[in-house]
Amino acid sequence: MNTRALLLLLILSPALSGCISEESGSFQEVVPADELPDEESQFSVHCIDFDGLERCWLLLVPTILNESDPAPLLVDMHGGSDDMYQQRWTSDFANISMEQGFIVAYPQGHNNLWNMGSNRGPCVVDVLCSEEDDVGFILQMLDTIMQNHSIDQTRIYSTGWSNGCGMTQRLAVQVSDVFAAAGCMAMYQFEDAPSDYSPIPFMEVHGLLDEIVNYATTAPTAPIFGPEKGAIQNLESWADLNECQGSVPEVLVSEDDYDIRGYTDCENDTQVMLMTLFFATHNPYEHDDPDGLVPGRGRANPTGVPSSTIVWDFMSQFTKVD
Repeated sequence: MNTRALLLLLILSPALSGCISEESGSFQEVVPADELPDEESQFSVHCIDFDGLERCWLLLVPTILNESDPAPLLVDMHGGSDDMYQQRWTSDFANISMEQGFIVAYPQGHNNLWNMGSNRGPCVVDVLCSEEDDVGFILQMLDTIMQNHSIDQTRIYSTGWSNGCGMTQRLAVQVSDVFAAAGCMAMYQFEDAPSDYSPIPFMEVHGLLDEIVNYATTAPTAPIFGPEKGAIQNLESWADLNECQGSVPEVLVSEDDYDIRGYTDCENDTQVMLMTLFFATHNPYEHDDPDGLVPGRGRANPTGVPSSTIVWDFMSQFTKVD
């Protein structure tokens, strides 16, 4: 970490993202007044009974799709105490979907939470604890979507923010046969790989100034998820998981406000990447909300790095290999 980044980390006031809260209520849609009706018509809500609960998701099917042709599918999961509607407005994947033509499912966590790993350790923050079978729910959701839409089953991807990023990594590890690649924002991996794990490509995006999920294990603030976890440690864990070659990660992109480093020579022709945003806090999305349409959404990625586009470009280059 360079000197400038360390100084910034020490003196910057935390810009809380709203991802972690002591309240987790029901979800409701936030609709900007200037949204076009034809855009709204591309979204629909679907629910199923699963494990004794009603579980729902928001589905985006862009009008530019030819429904007779199999389309890629992206699962985009909200952060803890957020909901599927907030994730829709925050992550930018809706806009990318409408431009490039893929389906996006925004699942709703029970009580606005995800069970992101059986090995996450002591539940320091109660709001992050969930014991639901969220892996089973996501798989059932995917089955339901595939029954009703033409999906390219070699191009199913997962992403998410914070608690949703932890859930993304659990899915990538626990049901690696389903996903072609995964990429997510601001959380680490807590699930041990099963014996049938098959390496898949993975990218994590993390703000260097993240005050909720610390970037470094030596950060001056108390880490919520244990001192053993950090962005570099998470990258190395994935490199070990995917049997990547090389003793240190290669710096592939180096810009004034971010870099991308990782491993490109891994099993199953996979790659493992870490994108570091030097001036971002816990919310690394490009989204800027100057009009206050979505509560709690400031510009925590102040230089506007298009993180969602970069993650999509990374994931979408891969297809599932049998």
